[in-house]
Amino acid sequence: MTFVGYAPPQGQFKPSANYNPDIPETDDKPALAAVAFLIPTIIWIEVNAVGRIFAPELLLIGLLPFLLLTRGAMLADPLPRTFLIMAFMWLLAQIVTDLIRDTPFRDFSRGWSKIIFFSMNFAAIYMLIYGSRKRIMLFALGIVFGGYLSFLLNPSDFAARQPWKFGLGIPTIMLVLLITQWRPIFKVFGLPTLLILAVGIYSMIAGSRSMAGIAILTALYVYVQQMLGRKRTAPAGFSPMRTFMFFAGGIMIATTLLNSYQFAASNGMLGELAQETYARQSAGSFGVLLGGRSEIFVSSQAVMDSPIIGHGSWAKNREYVSRIYELERYGYDITYFASEEGLIPTHSHLMGGWVEAGIMGAIFWIWMLILVFRVMSNLYMMREPLSPIVTFVGFLMLWDILFSPFGGSRRVTLPFNIVMMMFVWEVLRSSVPKDMLGGVRHRMPQMGRGVRRQQNGRPPQNGYPPQNGYPPPNGYPQQNGNPPRQPAPNGHPQGQRPLPPGVRPGPRGTAPRPRRRPPR
Repeated sequence: MTFVGYAPPQGQFKPSANYNPDIPETDDKPALAAVAFLIPTIIWIEVNAVGRIFAPELLLIGLLPFLLLTRGAMLADPLPRTFLIMAFMWLLAQIVTDLIRDTPFRDFSRGWSKIIFFSMNFAAIYMLIYGSRKRIMLFALGIVFGGYLSFLLNPSDFAARQPWKFGLGIPTIMLVLLITQWRPIFKVFGLPTLLILAVGIYSMIAGSRSMAGIAILTALYVYVQQMLGRKRTAPAGFSPMRTFMFFAGGIMIATTLLNSYQFAASNGMLGELAQETYARQSAGSFGVLLGGRSEIFVSSQAVMDSPIIGHGSWAKNREYVSRIYELERYGYDITYFASEEGLIPTHSHLMGGWVEAGIMGAIFWIWMLILVFRVMSNLYMMREPLSPIVTFVGFLMLWDILFSPFGGSRRVTLPFNIVMMMFVWEVLRSSVPKDMLGGVRHRMPQMGRGVRRQQNGRPPQNGYPPQNGYPPPNGYPQQNGNPPRQPAPNGHPQGQRPLPPGVRPGPRGTAPRPRRRPPR
């Protein structure tokens, strides 16, 4: 796929409407590609030892020493290094909290191992697939096969009652997203949007509201990207006002989807189960949000009672569990609620980390939210080959961090999602001018620093050829006779960085191209 181009001679930033699936990779090793596909396909195999341990985790841990020896330097990059430091601080806070709370061995062993396995899975997956779009897509395809095998060979109790929501939904949607990236499909304007929208509507009918909303938002996002490419319009850069408009537009779309769901569910258009669920969750004074996520009422009180230290791994307190029944005074029916041995209900990555480990558990997930927001608020400016699946995963991560519990198979799938977000963010930072990129600091160029020289008559990789001895400002050619500014301190044109290690620029239009070859 071809996705971003700099249009000469005006130098306006415009997405390309062309499509080319030939993506050059410098780190495309068949053995790693095969391993990337096979590991998630066995996610249906699990063993019980200090909690549930999945077969992919055992394979990733077994591969970790080999990957560290051959590719360990990749973890020194800023994003993975920050992730591992934040995860270590989260683990340290969890250990201190459990020592203070005198948490039983059965609980703190599960709490510590959850963070340790999650971090090791991330490190192994990062070194395995980072730098190769092919391996990223193969890992996603492995998750699809693994999801179907899990439903057939090792289904959960929830999957037996709601097969789409807890079994078939995510694998099917990811399969559709991978299909939309196929050239004959993606070339047809609007067809990817229709396919994603269709699976989103079916998710609504099947009783999975969150999955339906995420799929529909993904379809709209992909449509905007295709529209910009079709019209060859220049997307505007980052500003506080555009950030506000981004949030306002998202709220309006979410409100429209919620109202549509309420109308369809209340009138029985989505089936008897959806009608019954909606009636139960919307009966209270605060609407369907608190009715559908009543755990927020309890977890927020637990956080306010101990915001710094936390309550310990697998925090249990029957007093907090009993508080959820206070919602009956507001008209909610909570007789269906159940908790394991007085486990404090959280139903959120963020609130779960905060309740169990204290403030450091919350900081980790807040940092993750910032990373996802940076990618989602800038991805529309380039039609990256992975755009459909990255968009879906981005919305899914936002929802899960806020409203879904962490653990189980998410210890394998979430690290993959994070690695994909990091890869796309680095590509964005390498391809989009910094003054148009939201979520990064914008520094003024300094005078008198060194200029990257041309070698063998070739222009710089990520910019236009120099003019009057200096690169043009922000990678654009000189306009209106104004003198060019000095280069940024790193020797690259202002706002552009070298691509991540092991990654070449994508096909035509993905990375900036020179306006003309300089004279020899």
